[in-house]
Amino acid sequence: MLVLAPQPDGCVGVDLDSGAFVRALYPTDGSEPLEAFDVTTAPIGEPLDPPDTVRPEAVALAGVPERIGTLPVRRAERYLQALRHPAQGPLLGFAGVSVPYWTIVGDRPSLTIVEPSEGPLVLAGPVGYDCRFGWQGTVHQLPLGDRRLAEELYRLRRRRSSPRELTRILGFRPARLLVVVAGPTDGHCTKQVAALLPGR
Repeated sequence: MLVLAPQPDGCVGVDLDSGAFVRALYPTDGSEPLEAFDVTTAPIGEPLDPPDTVRPEAVALAGVPERIGTLPVRRAERYLQALRHPAQGPLLGFAGVSVPYWTIVGDRPSLTIVEPSEGPLVLAGPVGYDCRFGWQGTVHQLPLGDRRLAEELYRLRRRRSSPRELTRILGFRPARLLVVVAGPTDGHCTKQVAALLPGR
């Protein structure tokens, strides 16, 4: 699995055999933190019962993934290109930032790669950070789910970070966004930017 972003209960990655997204679930307490573009391996666990309708790509692992290397961005390019959001239709299948949990039945993807036409900007909000970006002629503003970046911005006391400032903080130009559906919280599932990723 090619890791794209750590998550509280595992990570988001790409199955290198199939090229498909996977949301790997495993205990993260005490495990070595994974970074974007780490290559890992782990045995598959028992099927989820019941299935996770919010995250149909979710797969339970039988153990913590073992890092076996890293993949340069150039070599990861063919995987990321194939996972870009289609040009047609609303982002992740629904308009707006959130959707009622009861409307989700597991028949649409819960994550995608977006190449923004403008931004991204990261802005401090009342309960955390938001990521604002342009895509398909619309300006989107979604919660920032990247906890490491949020913690660094908080440490630096940044309330507004431009693409140039984000490049300095991240060490690369953020040319792609990993957008996921998270939740449910208070009966709703919310789109969020799980990671800012480099481009080619």
